[in-house]
Amino acid sequence: MKRLTRRRWIAAAGAAAAASGLRAPHVPAEPARADAPPIPPALPRDVYRERQAKLRAGAKARGWDVLVVTPSTNLAFTTGLSMGRSERLTALLLFADGPAVLVTPSFEESNVTRDATVDDVKTWKEDEDPIALAAKLLAKKTVGVEGSTAFSTASLLAGAADARTQDATPVFEALRAVKSEQELAFIKDAGGRAVMAIAATHGRMRAGMTEREVSTILSSEFSRLGVRGDGLVQFGPSAAFPHGGPGDRALAKGDAVLIDCGCRVRGYTSDVTRTVAFGRPSDELRKVYAIVDRAQTAGIEALAAGKTGEEVDRAARRVIEDAGYGAYFTHRLGHGLGMDGHEQPYLVKGNARPLVAGNAVTVEPGIYLPGKFGVRIEDDYGVRERSLASLSVRPSELVILQG
Repeated sequence: MKRLTRRRWIAAAGAAAAASGLRAPHVPAEPARADAPPIPPALPRDVYRERQAKLRAGAKARGWDVLVVTPSTNLAFTTGLSMGRSERLTALLLFADGPAVLVTPSFEESNVTRDATVDDVKTWKEDEDPIALAAKLLAKKTVGVEGSTAFSTASLLAGAADARTQDATPVFEALRAVKSEQELAFIKDAGGRAVMAIAATHGRMRAGMTEREVSTILSSEFSRLGVRGDGLVQFGPSAAFPHGGPGDRALAKGDAVLIDCGCRVRGYTSDVTRTVAFGRPSDELRKVYAIVDRAQTAGIEALAAGKTGEEVDRAARRVIEDAGYGAYFTHRLGHGLGMDGHEQPYLVKGNARPLVAGNAVTVEPGIYLPGKFGVRIEDDYGVRERSLASLSVRPSELVILQG
């Protein structure tokens, strides 16, 4: 189970090490794996045209004249353009009855025209006001603003254009929650690489290594598979923190080892967690692992089109509660998966919305015993009309590494 911020822990750790004068752990670069699967082809431009048509329809249904989308996964979803947000305005203006216009700095024009599927590009120079340029196009219109857009940007645009703005998050969430077969295939590809990276990392672990050192190995294994990936590495008592980050704890025999990680393939992310034993596990670790395994099985069996998020959560949670560990399962069962690590739909108490074909979700029960260890097993699934698509290979039993 991951929050988006946890996907950035490696960069944050590196920055902190630089600020403190500490050296980040070094692991020699490894050659690419001969068995690394090829990266699948990108989505064709027609897909983005179809998405834009659906977004226009959603805007019209709500009485909006235009959608404004700044750099985000929503911009990548809508146009194929993936870029970071900065103080320089780049924004898509998707008119309900007109073109898809991208406003961007003039020096970015060659980049955006190469990658973005749009109808027109309006550029501005460094000594010009991009808000004024966009405001002319938005004058007195009703605007749906993509939800992650900075409040200051939305406010400046609305004020300069004398426009009315509304939150467009529901329009994007509804469309993105239902994946095509191509999107599910990207997630499955990313899931397969995550499983391979974890297994390779397990094979390189040695007693005395720190969590930070093993997390660096994990990142290098993703690189060997042709993608960028990272995640959490937690040993023994550290694994009892569901969102704990890698630290300086050294690996010892008998430790539970929890690795929670993912990577992106064509913009779509995987999210996989494996808990193994380094050396002979205690009887308690074996017992808890078996309970979590049964809970995950129950959640998977309950996962189906028409079931609600809370029903699926309840099926897995009941197993853990009946075993006497209910107080130690402290998070929801799962979350949606796609271009963001966490997105709709959520498998959690209170979510009475039925699942539909095309949803992609994680199923990740866990038990966390403070001062001892934690166990989480997480896999990715796509919901179909009458079946499930397995997007990562589920472990059949507790893996015991030779300590």
